[in-house]
Amino acid sequence: MWTLTRGLERVGAGNPIYDSQHPLKALGNLAAIPNEGIYLFKDLHRYLGEADVVRKLQDLARPFARDRRALVLAAPQITLPPELEKITAFFRLDLPTEHELKILAKNVVKNLSQHHKITVALSSDEFDRLVEGMKGLTLVEAERALTRAVIEDLALTLKDLDIILETKRALLEKDGVLEYLPAEEGMGEIGGLENLKRWLAKRKKAFTPEAKRFGIPAPRGIILLGVQGCGKSMAAKAVAREWELPLLTMEPGRLYDKYVGESDKNLEKALKTAERMAPCVLMIDEIEKGFAYVGSSEADAGLSKRIFGRLLGWLQERKASVFVVATSNQIEALPPELIRKGRFDEIFFIDLPRHDERKEIFRAHLKKRKRDPAAFDLEALAHASEGFSGAEIEQAVVSALYTAFAHGDDLHTPLVLDEMKATRPLSVTRHEEVAALRAWAQDRTVPA
Repeated sequence: MWTLTRGLERVGAGNPIYDSQHPLKALGNLAAIPNEGIYLFKDLHRYLGEADVVRKLQDLARPFARDRRALVLAAPQITLPPELEKITAFFRLDLPTEHELKILAKNVVKNLSQHHKITVALSSDEFDRLVEGMKGLTLVEAERALTRAVIEDLALTLKDLDIILETKRALLEKDGVLEYLPAEEGMGEIGGLENLKRWLAKRKKAFTPEAKRFGIPAPRGIILLGVQGCGKSMAAKAVAREWELPLLTMEPGRLYDKYVGESDKNLEKALKTAERMAPCVLMIDEIEKGFAYVGSSEADAGLSKRIFGRLLGWLQERKASVFVVATSNQIEALPPELIRKGRFDEIFFIDLPRHDERKEIFRAHLKKRKRDPAAFDLEALAHASEGFSGAEIEQAVVSALYTAFAHGDDLHTPLVLDEMKATRPLSVTRHEEVAALRAWAQDRTVPA
């Protein structure tokens, strides 16, 4: 084995070969060793940009193949020069399996129990859920996270899953392609959307070990189509809160890079990161902005086609429990192969809120701002807000709060009504577009 600090040494012997730290000298020593063997080089990938090192590796290739010797380069990431690609076999080591993580978890508890009194308060299914939460971590990362969780209170409970998820969040921030968002509101805080709520409630336990044993496949994802401001993004976030899963967001625009090949790498990194965080919810907000129909466009030398094709393949073939929630305002801009069944389970249409739903939205926003909804005429507010989206209703409440504060008054119904009278909702200013979207969705989607 060779490392930059110790040089070349036989594993277990403990005495490195003198003056073999430099890679060229280490490779020269290999040429003089005729014995069959496997030679592990841990730091050599840092020198693959040097011509003399690459040449030496080429020189060793033929005698190594003849004498049953092998040179193994170990690295977290490696880019081989063209001269070495054809004489090299590339292997990517998989992350630990659930079985390996379960053994690790048991060993961590066993080892810590030798020095501390550890309480394990987990049922068999809860232990499986904790182990599933560690999926995507390396053995070292999982051991560190689990040790920290147990040492904090000398107990292993389901609450320790939060510490494991915190470790995953920290890793996510380093990558910078996806963003982790706290899921602050559940479906209970969102007015209306009864069909969507029932659909989600039926699948809430689909990610549990019991569901696996029952033979239920994990749900794949949904598209939320709707008028702007009607709560698509809020509903997507609420899915994660309702299912108690981490919420990741992908902004399609952030994938594209000015340098050749970087955009493909960014998408690949984003998809692998989502799989590492599984089970999780991945929200792709306004998916049409990054993955719209580009079949006739050659302006970007085929980049959009490659990105789109890779996403399609991943949506179809992924094995990890990543539930994708894509939001869209212009679904006609998306190609049919993206929205067909198999890649997404269902398309829900979030329409402008009905009268009773507007009452619930007013009630929710008044409560959020520490006002008693019973002190307001919700019937009058719901009637006056015909054609308003949820976001426009919220803005009317916020604007009325500013007015009340400026006048030294408290918030009351007439102030909110005045704010709505001074506003023209999107359903009026963009009437044709909203009407066309609602007509398209009528027979093609499921009302949320």
